[in-house]
Amino acid sequence: MSPPEPTGASAAPGTLAAFLQLARVKFLFQSMMVTGFGVTLAVHASGGFSLPWYLLTLGFAWSTHLMTHFCNEYFDLEADRANPSPTSWTGGSRTLVDGLLSPTVSLASAFVTLFAGIALTAAMPTPATRLLAVALMALAWFYTAPPLRLNYHALGEVTCAGVLYGMGPVLAALLQSGSLSPLLLWCTALVCVLQVLRCLIMNLADIEGDRLVGKRTLASALGPRRLTRLYATGQGVLYAGVLVLAAAGELPLVVAVAQLACAPAGLHVLHALRTGAMAERRRADNVTFWASMQLPLTTCGTMVALLADLSLRGSPAPAPWVTIAVGTTVVFAWWLTRTALAARRRPAAYARPGGPAPVEGQAERA
Repeated sequence: MSPPEPTGASAAPGTLAAFLQLARVKFLFQSMMVTGFGVTLAVHASGGFSLPWYLLTLGFAWSTHLMTHFCNEYFDLEADRANPSPTSWTGGSRTLVDGLLSPTVSLASAFVTLFAGIALTAAMPTPATRLLAVALMALAWFYTAPPLRLNYHALGEVTCAGVLYGMGPVLAALLQSGSLSPLLLWCTALVCVLQVLRCLIMNLADIEGDRLVGKRTLASALGPRRLTRLYATGQGVLYAGVLVLAAAGELPLVVAVAQLACAPAGLHVLHALRTGAMAERRRADNVTFWASMQLPLTTCGTMVALLADLSLRGSPAPAPWVTIAVGTTVVFAWWLTRTALAARRRPAAYARPGGPAPVEGQAERA
């Protein structure tokens, strides 16, 4: 087996840049948007906003997200080393694989961020929020850590979705208002299922290395063909649900429009899967990018739409939260544009030998 090819410029060994590469800070946009998503749903339902609880929630989200990254880098090292076809979004940061930092740095950082999360949990106001936070951290830790190693037993995709896009916004809403609205439950269910579908794509990109080390993800259990059919079905059912709820008056029209506007990202991923994208490095990188971006695009669009809905009703959200939400959206839009342009400028890579099995006619087109 030929060694993995580099997916981008690496930092110098033992430097701060190497540590930032290990932390994979670009993914923190996901937890930032999830936090804003949950807070906005709470503001939409209650009309109130607490800045201190927002800051605590964001700190908890980031510490837990970083903990998961460090933990995964350490416990997934064998699978990352065996992965012949990493992308910019899958296969780990490559920091440990390339010897830029010692694995013990990653494990120690995982414990430091775990303790930070525990400290923030202790400051939460109710037994329900503290219990939810502890459960969230435990599932995030055992995503790859023994003895559970959930992502090694076809439970990783569901666990990741439940932690980041299920429990995350629920915790944010509970810390703001202490209650959950029907709208929050639907919107959370929507992004949860989208995250399961996204995780299937990410694990599809890593399927070769995972199989070599006996890592059984749901993606490897399904295989590329069934995974593609499941992805198509999931996208179709979710957006049909948006239409049905909007027609029934259960989902504000502006929110439904915002959620439907994100459907093209999923259609792009589906088309790419069906035309052999995962057999080519650059196209596979594009697939994992847009599969990842569908989630923050959906949460960001929903946030803005919820704020617009409040204004249309004549009861605008509190000004501090509008400022934070708009600022967060602008920062994310800038980052997304910059990242997409950088991806377009990236030199074309050659086809990946021994890539995942062809999907839906891939053999003819690859």
